[in-house]
This record gives sequence, structure tokens and C-alpha cells, in this order.
Amino acid sequence: MSAIQASGRFGTSEKFCSIHEKVMNMQTLMKRLVQQRENLSQLERQVLDHFIRYPERLVSLKLEEAAKEMFVSTATISRTCKRLGFQGFQDFKLQLHLYLRDEDPAKNEGLSASLSAYVKRYEKDIQEVLHHLDENKLKQAASMLAEARQVEWFGVGHSYSVCWDASKKLLMLGKSNMARMDWDDLRCAAQNLSKDDLAIFVSYSGETLNILEYAHIVKHQGTPILSLVGTKSNRLTELSDLVFYTPIEHCYFNGVDMCSRAPFQIYLDMLMLEYGNHSLKDRLWR
Repeated sequence: MSAIQASGRFGTSEKFCSIHEKVMNMQTLMKRLVQQRENLSQLERQVLDHFIRYPERLVSLKLEEAAKEMFVSTATISRTCKRLGFQGFQDFKLQLHLYLRDEDPAKNEGLSASLSAYVKRYEKDIQEVLHHLDENKLKQAASMLAEARQVEWFGVGHSYSVCWDASKKLLMLGKSNMARMDWDDLRCAAQNLSKDDLAIFVSYSGETLNILEYAHIVKHQGTPILSLVGTKSNRLTELSDLVFYTPIEHCYFNGVDMCSRAPFQIYLDMLMLEYGNHSLKDRLWR
């Protein structure tokens, strides 16, 4: 069937464009999933391959049904979803459903309705931060900052801006620290750290290859690691001495990562305030 015939069949060229955009969005999602394949075990790759082959069917399956169909355990499926950057199977199905919808929801809603949906997502992210806030952990992290000779921040991509903002505030509070952008500089910084320093990692997935490389180097140096992550189970947390976790809702627009890093900034602002109070008390006692 020709494009002209297809256009007539759907009724309008706008409808045809909407279907075309849907296909392109699905291609983007599938490409993102395939890029993670090398980071998975053989069994996890089997699960991913099934995801890619039967996306429409997966949306309607329960976890137990999917496990039976793939001949794996429910734990394997959940672990695979988390390794791919999702919070679990339900979160993966939700994101898959959004990509499979016939039309972009932003086109079906008025501008105010669309903005309202984004506002709700931001509100949820912030509520999650406050829900997971642990004052004892903040105090422990503030002590680690105070005791460290030098503090190095490790964050790439969107996470770098979070590191840079926190680094500037920490410097104004009187603590020597550095947030670097260049990947080679980050590698050298990791190699030069000692057990008397502190490395702070910021990563949404906790599975970014460069971040994991730096974390392994830092761990080998014996340097304490403090991590801030947006997904609960990942390899970065396994290498860390202290972990701050806040779930961040996935948001991709035309293949672009639009996930807010505001929850990370809120956490780090809280940490900076706690460190400031810790330093003030320390000066008063001297």
C-alpha cells in the first residue's frame, strides 16, 4: 500500500504522522535497551531479547506470567529491569505502555493539562526525596565531609551539573573540593585519591560505565565512597560506603532524557546545610 493510500485510509495526514512518530519513539526505546545488553548476564540478556521481540504482549502480562513465558524466575525479570534503569517490572511496563500508545499524550491534551502532568511528576519526585530523607545518614555524610582531606565529585552527563552546583556551595562553606567535567581528568583524579579523601558519586542509574570505572579505581585506592543514585539496585551502590537513594520517575521526550535531577540537588542542599552546622559546632567547641 502506498503512502497516499495509507494517508487516505487513516483519514488525515496528521494521523499518519502520529503513527510514524509512535514507531520512531519505539525505535528509540528499543535502541536504548539494546545498548545496555553488554552489561547484562546471559540470563538477563534472554529476558531483554524477549522484551524486544514482544513489547505489545508484555504490557498485558503479570510478572508471574512473564516469568513462566520466558522460563526464568520473577527475580531475574525484576533484576533485569533494574539493570536497564527501571525501578522494576511494573515501572518498565508503564514506560513501555507510554511508548506504545497510538498518539503522543501531549498532542491529546491542552497545554495546561500537559503542564499539569509534568507538575505532578515533579511533585512526586520531591515527595519521594522527603520520604527517603534520613537524618542519621545526613549526619554521617557530613562527618565524612568534615574528616576528608580532599573531596572529589564524580558525575557525567546530566549529573555533572548537580556535582558542579554542590561543589560550588561546599567551597563557599570552606571545604576544598573539585567537580571535573573531562573524563580523563576524572580518571586521573580517581587515581590520585587516598584513604584520607572522599569521593562523591552522582548517578541516576548507577550503571554508567565510566562512573563504574572511576568507582573501581577509587575503591582500589581505599578512598571512602558516598553515592547518590536514582535507582535502588545497581553496581555503584555495591561499591559505596554510604548511599543516598531517591527514586526519580522516568521521562523521555522524543528519545531525550528529561528526568529531573532536582531530587539530587535537594538531597545535596540538605547535606551542605548539615555540613555547615557540623562545621559551626566544631569551631565553637575549639
